[in-house]
Amino acid sequence: MEKGITLALALAGCGELQLGAPVSGELRVGESVSVELPPAEERPDGTLRPGVKVYRLVGGDGPVRVGAVSAQLEGRARLRLTLYDGNYVVQGVSVARNHFALGPELAPLGLETLGLTPDPGIRLNFKAQAGKAYYLKVENFAPAGDTVSLYAEDFTPNPRGQGEAFSSGTVTGAIEFLGEFDRYDVASATGYLRLSYSGPLDLVALLYGSPSDPTPLALDSVYACAPISPATLLVVRDRGLARAGFDEEGSGRYTLELSNTPCP
Repeated sequence: MEKGITLALALAGCGELQLGAPVSGELRVGESVSVELPPAEERPDGTLRPGVKVYRLVGGDGPVRVGAVSAQLEGRARLRLTLYDGNYVVQGVSVARNHFALGPELAPLGLETLGLTPDPGIRLNFKAQAGKAYYLKVENFAPAGDTVSLYAEDFTPNPRGQGEAFSSGTVTGAIEFLGEFDRYDVASATGYLRLSYSGPLDLVALLYGSPSDPTPLALDSVYACAPISPATLLVVRDRGLARAGFDEEGSGRYTLELSNTPCP
């Protein structure tokens, strides 16, 4: 019994070390909690020690979106979300309001809300598995304390790119998960393919002559048009499989067009 207690304490300590703070409570999918975050503190070396809270996610089974919205600092907020699995392996990190990544590639930004659009805060998507443990860490990098609404919700992803045939017209899809591949069967397509995308992802549309083609033709924001034939498979993804966004313009949404109009 004593060994079991010692092991449990050791594991708890390991988890706290990995997460950066003890678990403050539970966040159920479909609900939200109000979180009081202390201000960031400057270390002697000039780096910041953010104010941190950690919550265990409960109830996810399928696509889940988690987010944090500042109720106090609002447009001056400097927040970051990090999602961990039960082994304390990072599953995603918020980078800005329109995308997230596998790591904190940029410092948290206080981006101004555009127009009258409600502030979406910072968000990230993941595919939860029933019975699996997940932890959500929210960090405040601002020099002032912040009150944050932390939420988790089920959502329905863009349905495009599940291997369906694409032979004419346009389709609009979105890269909404880290490591996501959208796939289209273009074996019967003719004409010219155009990729339209404007956003933070390094998005590419790969044209394969066969599923095992080692050198697919890549379309991106610079080289955005090519003859579709003789491709049989079209794959759209983030080039490095390291970024994803949301089904929104200027985020994860893209458009593919097939037409008879030659490329420039």
